[in-house]
Amino acid sequence: MTQSPIKLTGVPRTMLMTTRARVDEHQRADALFRDPKVFEWWQAIAWDSELDRLYIPLSQLGWAVRAHTFDRMVQEHLASHADTVVIELGAGLSTRYYRVGQHCKCWIDLDLPEVINLRRQLDTETEKHHLIGQSALDFSWMDRVPNCPPENLLIVAEGLLMYFKLEQVQELIQQLRQRFPSATFMFEIIGGVSKGRVAKVLAELGAPMQWLVNDERDLDAMGLRISQVFSLIQENCRYPHRLGAWRWIRWITKLPAFRNASLLLEAKILPLS
Repeated sequence: MTQSPIKLTGVPRTMLMTTRARVDEHQRADALFRDPKVFEWWQAIAWDSELDRLYIPLSQLGWAVRAHTFDRMVQEHLASHADTVVIELGAGLSTRYYRVGQHCKCWIDLDLPEVINLRRQLDTETEKHHLIGQSALDFSWMDRVPNCPPENLLIVAEGLLMYFKLEQVQELIQQLRQRFPSATFMFEIIGGVSKGRVAKVLAELGAPMQWLVNDERDLDAMGLRISQVFSLIQENCRYPHRLGAWRWIRWITKLPAFRNASLLLEAKILPLS
């Protein structure tokens, strides 16, 4: 494969880091998961050296653990719901369909047009795996979701919502409540303690984090009923041999500010009252 000449900017640029994290994980002897599809795609993708300042071993572990945790959550849903329809918002170069989604009824990967244009050079659509090139905030994508019982619909937003403004998140959830009440929503929220060096660098790269949530209970008022919560820092500490010089973080993971730095949530979308 020849490397892609496409130059990504803003939020789409960040997907290079999470994609590389899965590539590096795939190649480890003690890998949390195998991802041969992303390893294949990576041969055609040019790395952006300006991202080196954010791509450190602890970051690689965190992104790999995040992907692995969402994989487990999705697998649990698929195991308990027949004929599931899955849509990943801000999918980037996610290969979750290939890792865990082969037995679903339909899988949709949605992202901005420039991302999907890149993806179409690497991926192939099939009768049950579709690509949609538009913003998650252009709610017309909802018209393209196949009909299914609401409890069988799963919407995933890994590493996306923190880049939206509060009012944009509220509008997205409002639309989900109107169109897909009782569906399941899996997503990540970022806490205020994360607003440090990483946030500063992301802003410099044109991808500022805008929606920060310090406590998942704050989401009740938005019309979501939380059913599962995983703290990413606590999940990282399940692999102490991978922490290296950062082993000390195990002692602070129960402090609310650090526990809530990144939370991976599963929630039921409540109908509008």
